[in-house]
Amino acid sequence: MGSDGFDQRISQGSDCLREGVEYAVLEIFAQADGSNKLRIEFSDLELPSLFDSRMFEVSSGEIPKSWCITANRNGSLSIGPADWVRRPGFWEAFMDREAWALELYAEGRSKSLG
Repeated sequence: MGSDGFDQRISQGSDCLREGVEYAVLEIFAQADGSNKLRIEFSDLELPSLFDSRMFEVSSGEIPKSWCITANRNGSLSIGPADWVRRPGFWEAFMDREAWALELYAEGRSKSLG
């Protein structure tokens, strides 16, 4: 679908994505008072990022069996690998390159992509 026609708030970060490329979703984040986000790994050199779901078309509606849903304190929902969404502080530790988080990421990614 791409970022054309969307305002800056929706298309933020989309310059790193390419039109016509199929991206695997690694996590779904539904904000209680905002938009839905998809966590996408778009490059081997960059950390996976959250993008507004309105920029994408769904090519497969299947959800990996290893995924679960967690309701956060603020009412937002995280849907993704159980080891990620059930572990408070996982993404912060991953961004800080903590070994346990990197290991959980690799395992969850592998199970998600099959």
